Amino acid sequence: MGPASAELAKNPREILMKLWTELASILVLGVGANSENLPVGLAYGLRGLRIGPAPNLLIAGMTTAATIVPLLLGRSLRGYMSVALPDLLAGSLLVVLGLANFWLDRRKRGRPLLAPGRGADRGASIGLKEALTLAAALSINNIGLGLAGGIAGLDYIPVILSVAGLSVLLLWLGQWLSRTVALPLTARFGWVKVDSNLLIIAVGIIVMAGL
Repeated sequence: MGPASAELAKNPREILMKLWTELASILVLGVGANSENLPVGLAYGLRGLRIGPAPNLLIAGMTTAATIVPLLLGRSLRGYMSVALPDLLAGSLLVVLGLANFWLDRRKRGRPLLAPGRGADRGASIGLKEALTLAAALSINNIGLGLAGGIAGLDYIPVILSVAGLSVLLLWLGQWLSRTVALPLTARFGWVKVDSNLLIIAVGIIVMAGL
């Protein structure tokens, strides 16, 4: 029996709970980092603008980089902290971020998330300049999330897969919904960002509790 098997045999419930918490944290970080992608993809599609594969991948790359760089910084800071401090600090940061985003989302309710360029042909794909602008706007929230994830000790490879994969998926899903649903349905997607903020707050509390 190897060291990993022996450790699992000693306290399997605790280890499985730790793995589940880390997996849930990575998924929630991915959702939180891309909380605006679904409504943005939907809004662009309903205005007749496509976010093609190349712009979608460019946006995913930039938002992932905006998450991973602070995450690596957070992981380096973790080594200088006491055993309990990283979880307490990371959890507190997640709770503050979730509450701040919740408040900002309520203030912005009713405003367009991002205004697609005027004069574009219906069905045309957005260009490089607009894709870069969109990626920058969607990356702002990721800096704090990445820092909190790094302090919490999340592994950067699963985070990369989560953030990049959900970025591509949610933008594509928003575009697909824009082609298959009527315009009044857009009002129903206001809960997406708020719901992701509540998930971020919940994970922050779990991390603070050391579960």
